[in-house]
Amino acid sequence: MLIRFLVSNFLSFHDEIEFSMIPGKTRSLPNHVVKGENRYDLDILRGAVIYGPNASGKSNLIKAIDFARNMILVGTSGQEAIARQAFKLTRTSMEQPSKFVFEFKSADRAYGYGFELDARRIHSEWLYEIKRTTETMLFERTSTPSGETSVEFGKLPVKNKKEMEFLQYVAMGTRTNQLFLRESIDRNVKFFEAAYKWFDEKLVIVFPSSKFLRLGAIGRDHQLSKTIVQYLEQFGTGICGFGLVETNPEQVFPKEMISEMLKKMQKDPITLTVLNSDGERFIVEISPDAEVKAHKLMLKHKMGDCDEETLLEMHEESDGTQRLLDLLPFLTFAQGDKVFIVDELDRSLHPKLSRQFVSAFLQHENHSQLIVTTHESSLLDFDLLRRDEVWFIEKDQNGASSVYSLEEYTPRYDKDIEKGYLLGRFGAIPVLSHSALS
Repeated sequence: MLIRFLVSNFLSFHDEIEFSMIPGKTRSLPNHVVKGENRYDLDILRGAVIYGPNASGKSNLIKAIDFARNMILVGTSGQEAIARQAFKLTRTSMEQPSKFVFEFKSADRAYGYGFELDARRIHSEWLYEIKRTTETMLFERTSTPSGETSVEFGKLPVKNKKEMEFLQYVAMGTRTNQLFLRESIDRNVKFFEAAYKWFDEKLVIVFPSSKFLRLGAIGRDHQLSKTIVQYLEQFGTGICGFGLVETNPEQVFPKEMISEMLKKMQKDPITLTVLNSDGERFIVEISPDAEVKAHKLMLKHKMGDCDEETLLEMHEESDGTQRLLDLLPFLTFAQGDKVFIVDELDRSLHPKLSRQFVSAFLQHENHSQLIVTTHESSLLDFDLLRRDEVWFIEKDQNGASSVYSLEEYTPRYDKDIEKGYLLGRFGAIPVLSHSALS
C-alpha cells in the first residue's frame, strides 16, 4: 500500500509536494481505512480522488510516479542520458536534481525509498525500513560530479564476509546513471527484493490510453468472466458474456511479431494477451507442434428479436464501455494489497458510472487502494468519500503546482461539498478571462 509520495523539480512541480494516504481526523467511513496491525504500524487510506483544472498538474503527479517506477523497473543502458524533465520556469531548476520519494507497505513491512537525479547521474539514493516512530537504514548511496560513488549499508542479514564483499562489489559497479536498487535485482541480490517487487507487482498505473492486458484472461477464466459480466450488467452496458474466436495469427500480426512471440513462449510456455494496431485483444498460445495459436476476445450481446446471442468486436463497443472493460478487472484483481492509480477516471464515462466504479471498489473489504484524477464533481459526496480522501492540485502565478487536501478545510458535514468546490471555496478550478467568456 502507498503511504506517501513526494516529488520536487519535475514537470510542473518546483518545490517539494507531498501526497499522503495517511488518514486525518475524519471518523466517517471507517471501512476506507486499513488499520495498522500493531502499535508500531500505520493506518492507511484505501482511496483518494484528485481534482484540479486542466493543466494544473494532476496528470503530472501520475507521470512523476510513473517516471520513478520506470527508473526502478527498467533503468538505463550504457551511458544514455536520464530522461528527467525538470521544472522549466526558473533558471536554476535545470541545474538542480529532481527528487522522488515513496513510502509504502509491502506485506508486513513498510519502506521509505527515494532518489535524486539529473540528466547525467544519480545524486543520492536510499532505502529505509520505517515504523510509526523509527527508521532503520538498509542502504544509502551518494555520488559526486566526478563519478565517485559510495554506498553505506545498514544491518542486513549477511551470512558471511564473502556475501558482504559481493554486495559491495555490486554497489561499486553500479553505473552513475543507474539506480542501485535496479542493479541489485539484476545481480540477484535478495536483501532489497521485497521493496523492488512492490513497484513491479503491486503498483499499477493506468493512463487514459492504457489498455489493461490481463483482460484477455477473461476468455479462459470462467469465474473471472462471470464476475466481470455481473459488473457489466450492473453498469448497463448490454454485454452478457465473452467469446473467443479462433483467428489466423498471420492475418493480424506482422511476421516479425509472431516470430518474437514464438521465441518467448518456447522459453516460457505462457499464454500471452496481445493487442493489435486496432486495439483488439488476442489470447496467444503455443500448440504442441510449436505453432502460434490466436483467439480474438469478443463480446456477447442478446439479440432483440429472438433468444439468440451475437458477438461484437471490441471496436464496435462505445468508448465508455471500452474504458469500463479496462477498469472493471481492478474490482476482481483488487484482492491483496495492490495500488491502482488511474489518470482521468472520467474519460468517456458517464458521471454515474464513475461514481458507481469508485463506490464498488471502496466497498470491497481488502487492502488494495484506488487513486484517481478526475473532473467529475459528483464524486464530492461525504456519503462516498472521506474528507481526507479528497485532494486538489492548482498552479500558482509562477506556474508551479501545489497539492493540498480537503482535510485542511473544515466544511460542515451538512454542507454541499460539490457546490462548494464549484464555487471555488477550495481553489483548484479553472479561472477564465473575460475574453475567453466572450
